[in-house]
Amino acid sequence: MLSVSALAGCGDEGGTTGPQGPAPDLMVDSMTISRSDPTDLEGVEIGFHVVNAGDAATPANVPFLVTIDGTVFESTRTDGIQPGQRVRWKLDRPPLEAGIREIAVVLDPDNRIEERNEENNRAAQTVRVAHQELIGPGQSLTVSSGTVDEVLLFRVDIAELAQEALSVQLSGGSGDADMFVHFGERPGHHYDYECVSGNQASDELCQMVPARQGSYHVAVHAFTAFGPSTLTVSVGGIPVEAFDIEVVFLDHGTPSQDEIVREAARRWESVIARGAADIDFAGQSSIAADRCFPGQPAVSDEIDDLRIWVVIDSIDGVGGGVASSGPCASRLVQFQASDSIFQETVLGAIRLDEVDVARMETNGVLLPVVVHEIAHVLGFGTSWEDHRLIRNPSLPANLGADTHFTGPLATAAFDAAGGAGYTGGAKVPVENRSEEGSSDGHWRESVFDDELMTPFIGGEHALSLITVESLADLGYGVDVTQAESYTLPAPGPAGLAAKRGPVVHLGDDIARWPVVLIDQKGRVAGVRRPRR
Repeated sequence: MLSVSALAGCGDEGGTTGPQGPAPDLMVDSMTISRSDPTDLEGVEIGFHVVNAGDAATPANVPFLVTIDGTVFESTRTDGIQPGQRVRWKLDRPPLEAGIREIAVVLDPDNRIEERNEENNRAAQTVRVAHQELIGPGQSLTVSSGTVDEVLLFRVDIAELAQEALSVQLSGGSGDADMFVHFGERPGHHYDYECVSGNQASDELCQMVPARQGSYHVAVHAFTAFGPSTLTVSVGGIPVEAFDIEVVFLDHGTPSQDEIVREAARRWESVIARGAADIDFAGQSSIAADRCFPGQPAVSDEIDDLRIWVVIDSIDGVGGGVASSGPCASRLVQFQASDSIFQETVLGAIRLDEVDVARMETNGVLLPVVVHEIAHVLGFGTSWEDHRLIRNPSLPANLGADTHFTGPLATAAFDAAGGAGYTGGAKVPVENRSEEGSSDGHWRESVFDDELMTPFIGGEHALSLITVESLADLGYGVDVTQAESYTLPAPGPAGLAAKRGPVVHLGDDIARWPVVLIDQKGRVAGVRRPRR
């Protein structure tokens, strides 16, 4: 292979003083690498501008090179470039060998053209390429770490979706390893992976539901040196703990109304396909009474997986505030010198206006309203900020902003439901009319119409795959087969059919309660204050 050093010495001999009169001046500007930490299984995208900063055009067919550690990877030529013109180039590079690699762009390597400045024809960046090993379902590897803080990387490729659990298990050996698993694009740090398994040993298990088509990334971090341990990957075959919702009535409705609330909880139990870590609130971890809302009981027992307090009482009579709901305590994982990792809700509450409940039961919309409110308890619209999944919020004073939810799974479901050609802004559009308790926490009514999680319940009120996948983006394991059929209406007023039957405006239904944060050891790690 030709090296840059062999080319750099050609031409420009004798120490000339530079061109007299107008001359081009090629330079490399805005060089970017798609990521500074690729693995040896991941290609990189190299982007840069070729700029003529001189006062004369360049001739056509000026060569330039892209090199890896001084060896030419790509050799190509530019068209003629006018003074002040910027030309964007983008190249895809197959995976690099593990180690520290220098990627460089060299313009006019053999000095074919006389330029105003010959010193700005090269730009370079260094990337640190980590080793990543492939492991498939049904396979096992023996893994060990010789040093503290070593991180071993693996990748699991799944050929097709299966509504079963992908189980990644680390077992045996001495020492303490923590394991992290993530679907989709590999995060920059393993603390940002979806599944975190950090027992005080090297026996770890992550179960991802469903097993999705695509790539899963596995990181095994040596909290202490560990091994030899066995890393095993399987699809199905290992039972998955069910997700349980305990409904506790603090103020009952009628027997039929109470049963509708329980039915709504069972609906979410069918959608969420993986249990969460049990939390024992005994001793110093107990939650004092009234900490979340007036009348909230103290908590000093173990919860598996979610407890929802329900109050059916007077709020403000007919209309007005129909419901209010949200989390009261959420799971949190913390590691030294890392950001907090927010996980599933463990305690939450729903308050329903007793007069409106009776009216909604009569009109047949009480069930979807309670299903909607439980979604807020789970984190829909109430923990998006914690997970950094909402952009450009409209509150407190940004009316009409292009507020949107950025979860990749919900975005893919939005595209599949007819949103691939959506031109109204960024995806997935979120309500943006700057109304307290409604904006920034529901899907945009003007786009979604009869979907369950807009601020209005009426018509078909479908629990769509978009909403189900938004819960998966928050870290829940879900059963995608439980989503109801839904297609986005055609854009514009003509696509929004008049809702059939009664319509409930949920309005200010997102509660502004403090949320207690419980870490992986069951300790109170902090309190998140109401966002507004």
